[in-house]
Amino acid sequence: MKLVYNVIVFSISIIFAVSCNGSSQVVSDPLPTFVPPGIRLNPSVDKDTKVALKVEKNLGVIANYNFDVSLDYVGHRIQVTQLIEVLNPGPDVWNELVFYLPKDLQSDRFVLSTVGIQDGIESSATQMQVTKDGFLVFQLSKYIEPNQSRIVTITYGLEALQVDLQSLSPIGDVGYSENVLQFVHWYPILVPYKPGVGWIRWSNINSIWSILTEISDYNLLVRSPEGVLVASGGPSERRGNEWYFVMQNVRHIAFSASPNYELKTRTTAGVTIYLFHLIGDGFAGDAVLNAVSRSLVMFNDRYGYYPYTSLVVAQNHYRSSMASGGILLHSGSGFDTYSGQPDSLLTVLVPLTLSEIWWGQLVGYDRIVEPWIGASLAMYSEYMYYEEYFPELTEWFWTDRIDYWNPQGSLNSTVYEINNKQSLMQNTYRIGARFLHEVNNNIGSSAFRSFTRDLYRNNAFRMLDTQTFFDMLAKYLGSDTNSIKMRYFDENIVLPTLSPPLTPIFDLSQSPTATPVQRIHEVISGDTLVSISIQYEVPMQMIIDRNRISDASQIVVGSRLIIPYP
Repeated sequence: MKLVYNVIVFSISIIFAVSCNGSSQVVSDPLPTFVPPGIRLNPSVDKDTKVALKVEKNLGVIANYNFDVSLDYVGHRIQVTQLIEVLNPGPDVWNELVFYLPKDLQSDRFVLSTVGIQDGIESSATQMQVTKDGFLVFQLSKYIEPNQSRIVTITYGLEALQVDLQSLSPIGDVGYSENVLQFVHWYPILVPYKPGVGWIRWSNINSIWSILTEISDYNLLVRSPEGVLVASGGPSERRGNEWYFVMQNVRHIAFSASPNYELKTRTTAGVTIYLFHLIGDGFAGDAVLNAVSRSLVMFNDRYGYYPYTSLVVAQNHYRSSMASGGILLHSGSGFDTYSGQPDSLLTVLVPLTLSEIWWGQLVGYDRIVEPWIGASLAMYSEYMYYEEYFPELTEWFWTDRIDYWNPQGSLNSTVYEINNKQSLMQNTYRIGARFLHEVNNNIGSSAFRSFTRDLYRNNAFRMLDTQTFFDMLAKYLGSDTNSIKMRYFDENIVLPTLSPPLTPIFDLSQSPTATPVQRIHEVISGDTLVSISIQYEVPMQMIIDRNRISDASQIVVGSRLIIPYP
C-alpha cells in the first residue's frame, strides 16, 4: 500500500440521485427504468404468523457511506472520494475510529491520497496509523461523545489485478479480464464497535478473510467512460455515463463494469431482477435468470422474504461467485462452461451464493471465529434447491458435491484452524451441509422450515452467533440438541479474544468551539440534500429532521433550509 496523504483535507464533489426540482433530466437510453431503491413496504410478513420483519439493528456504531468513483476502464483502476458519516449511539466515549483495509488495499495497487475528519463546523486534529494487521486507525484529539457524529473523508486510487476464469476469490476480487472489471471488498470499511469492549479487530488475520461488518446505508456514484455499463446493488438512476446506486441496511457494496454487457430483466415475487451478461452468453443468461427466480421463491418460503425492491446479477471474470448488498456477481467460468444441464457450475453456484444474501448480508455472523454459520446454511441451500426443483439429482449432490471431497475436521473451526479458503470450502461448507441435513431429518421438514424462518426473522439486520443458533434450535430439537452438537463441534476449540484497544500516545490540544449562528441555505437548481449536507459538512438526516422534510427526493428551488450544527 502506498501512503500519499494529508491529514484534514476536504475537497469533495459528490452529487447523488436524490435531486431537487429544476435538476437536469435523465438521459434517454435503451435500459429499462430502475425501480425505486431501498426496503419494500412491509417486506417480510410471515404468511404463517402474520408477523412483519422489523429493522432492529442494535448497532454499536451507525455509519452511512457515500462514494464518488471515477472509473478508468482501460487503465483498470478507479479514483475514489469516500465520505462516511459516523454516529456514536452510546454509551461509550470514543477516542479513535477504526477501519479495515481488505486484501487489495494492503498492496501497492492502493494509493491513499487524503484523509480527514470533520467535527461539526471545523476540522478535528487527527493522527492516523496503519497497523500490520491491515487496520486504518484514526486517533482523535476531540473524543466522540454519545449521540455525536463525525464525517470522515478518504480519497484514494485502486488498480485492479489481471485474472482469468480459473482464478478463485480473493484473487480477482478487485480484478479485470478482457471483458469485465470488478470491485469487491474495495474500500476501507468501519469495523463493528462493541459497547464496553471497543472496536472489534483481530490480530494476525491472513488478509484473505473478510472481516465482519455492521449494517449500513450506501450511496454509490460511478462515472464510467462512454459505452461502459455498470452493475451494482440498488440501481437507482442513470444519467448518461453516471450510474447511481442506493442500498439501505446492507453490509457491503460491490460493482462490476463492462462495455460488452447486455441487460435482461424479470420480475419475480415482486422483485425486479437485472441480469448483466456478456454478449454471446444469452443462453446461459436465461438459465441464470431461471435459477435466480427459483431460488428467490424458495428462499422467500424457507427463510423469509427478500426485503429489497431489486436484485442485480452480473457476470464476473473468474471462477467464484460473490454476494454483496443487492447483487450476485456470478461465475464467469460457469457462464463459459455452461452445458445446459442443471448440475453445471453455472447452476450450482446460484442457490449456494444467493443464499449468502440471507445468511451473511441480512443475517450477519462473525466470519473470523464462527464461519460455520454462513458456510453451513449456504451449502445446505444448494441441496434444498435440488431437492425442490431437481429431486433426481439429490443423490448426485451428496456423492459428487459432498462426499467426493472427503470433508474432515470440526464444524466450529475458526479461521485460525482453517488456514485457507480452499479448506473452508472443502471441509466447513460440506460438513455444515451434513449437520443441517441431520437436523432436518431429526425434526422433520416442516419444523426445519419453521426453525430457519425463526432464525431469519429474529436475526435479520443483526449478528447471529453460535449460542443464539442453538438456543433457537433447542425449541425444535429438545434434548437431542447437545448430542448432535457433540458430533459436529469440538468443545476444545477456544474462541480468540479481542485485541485490546489502542491507547493514544499523543496529546493534542482541544480545538476551540466556534460560536454558532443560524445558517440558512437557499436551494438552487442542481442542489440535493446530499450535496447540501456535504457543502455544510452536516449529516443529511439532521437537515431533514430540522426542516421537517417528509419527502427527501423533492426539495424546491428557492426554498430556504435551516442548516443545523452537529
